Formats: sequence, C-alpha cells, structure tokens
Amino acid sequence: MSSNSTLTCPVTGDPDLYGLGIRIGIYIQMLTVQISGLASAILRTEDFIGQGTIIFVLATGIVLIRQLQAADDITPVEVFPILTLLLAQVGVCRVPYWKGQTTAFIYVFEVGGLIALFAWFWWHGMDTLPRTCTDDKAFFFAKVSIWNWFRTLNKVGSVFAIIGGLFSVVFYLVAIVLFTFVRAANFVRKFRGEVDGESREGDNPMGVGPLDFLVNVGAIVYVEMALKWNSISDVHSLVAPGQFMPFFIAIAQLLSVFYGIAKAGLSLAADDVSLSDSDFDEEDDDLPCGHEKGWSWNTGIQSPPSPPVGLQVIVPGSK
Repeated sequence: MSSNSTLTCPVTGDPDLYGLGIRIGIYIQMLTVQISGLASAILRTEDFIGQGTIIFVLATGIVLIRQLQAADDITPVEVFPILTLLLAQVGVCRVPYWKGQTTAFIYVFEVGGLIALFAWFWWHGMDTLPRTCTDDKAFFFAKVSIWNWFRTLNKVGSVFAIIGGLFSVVFYLVAIVLFTFVRAANFVRKFRGEVDGESREGDNPMGVGPLDFLVNVGAIVYVEMALKWNSISDVHSLVAPGQFMPFFIAIAQLLSVFYGIAKAGLSLAADDVSLSDSDFDEEDDDLPCGHEKGWSWNTGIQSPPSPPVGLQVIVPGSK
C-alpha cells in the first residue's frame, strides 16, 4: 500500500484505495446490481449479485479504515469521495433476508458501520486529518468547498442517515429473526408430515426503480468530479497490477448476470413452444377420426351408411 508521508498539493492519490480499476469495478458492480434486480423482477431469475457486492464493499471499507488509522497518510479530500461511493453502493444493493441470514447480517453490519463512519468524518474526523491545500472542492451541481456550508449540509444529512439506518437495521434484524423462526417451524411441521410442498421463498424479488439509477449516476459524477477538481494524481491508470483484480471480478459478475438472463429467456421461449405444441395437439384431438364409420374426408360431409352384409340393394328400374 502506498504511503503519502510527504503530502503535497495537489494530492498524490492512493491507487490501492480508489484507483481507476477499483472505481470502475465499483461502477460496474452498481450497474450489475440494477440489471440483476430488473431480471429477477421480470424473468424471475436468481438475484445473487448482492453477496459479491457486499464483500467488495467490506474489503474496500477495511482498507479505508486502516488508512484513517494512519492519519498522516490520507487527507479529507481523499476520504469523502470513496466514502460516499461505498454508501451509495450499499444503499442500492438488494440483499434478501430470506436467502441467507449470514449475508444479511454482514449487510446490516456494513450499513451501520458506513453510516457511523460518514457521521464521524463530517462531524470530527476531517479535522484530525492533514490538510495540504488551501481549499478542497466537491461537486454539488457546481464546484463548492467542503469546509463551509457543504460540511454543515453533510452533518445534517448524517443525522437523517443515522435515523434511517437505525430503522433499516432494526427492520432487517427483526425480519431475520422472524423468518428464521418461521423456517424452523415449517421444517418441524414438514418433518412430522403435517405440511408438504415446495418453499416459495424465491417468489419475493426486491424491487428496483429509477431512483436507484439516479443514485448511481449521481455518485459516479460526485466522485469523478471531486478527483478532477482537486487534481488528485496517480489514480487514473490501469497499469498497476492491483487494479486488474477488482476490474475483472466486476466484469465477470456482469457477464454472469447476462448469462443468467439469456438462460432464463431461452427457458421461457422453450416453455412457450411447448405450450404451443400442446395446444396444437388438443386441436388435433378435437377433429374426427378418419376411420370413423360414415365420414368422408374429401367432402367433409357424412356419407350414407353402407348396407349390411348379405342384403341386396334393389335399384329402381333394375330386374
């Protein structure tokens, strides 16, 4: 991990924390989460991408905390972009509590930890970090200073985030406990033979809406403009080996989601063909059998019945 023991202005960034490969990997994951959520809602595919996302956020958050512990190596202008990006990513990530309680617990821990870190930074943390430039800029529909009213705005925002986060954490924890109890009760009943049938846990996809996309786009613009306006260097290249792993992991996740969508689409198409064939067979069953007595296929009308065997048919005028 790089060290900025001799801080300069403009700041020399830390590619191990927010290098180009890491940022692009996070951006791709944010897009992948949205695509996976839409696919699960429309095609009823498995929305599994949230597990990989929260692990990626957890790893990046640990690196950020370690950098903050060594306060001489990081400046406030480096902290708020990546912290905001992690909050945005975990905020739009869907982690169903009914599909893995361990993952849900990690998600709840991340939400609470990032909100606490966000509040600590804007209320106190940025005063403890070294400041090398006379002013630091952030994007808020314009170039603004992070040390004046923008800091006050984020302090207020952190209070609302804490309130909303507490409600979310309590809801998740209660939901996890209740769901675990219901699952255990159903297992006992099924073991006793009182109930049968398949579980329908997968029939509850978590929704995705336009607000999630707006949050993603806003977070990306917020981060990239902050890096540009503060002239942070050494974080705009994919040459470093440490940038390839998060980048290609995110690409692999995106391709896996597209593969799942294609597989679900082909399965639906095959089901439609099977239904069409079954309907055609039912129509064939409704047609009369060609071997039925008295049916003429060439005219489509009922022909006169044949005379019984052994009887002579008398035609008028014949002898």
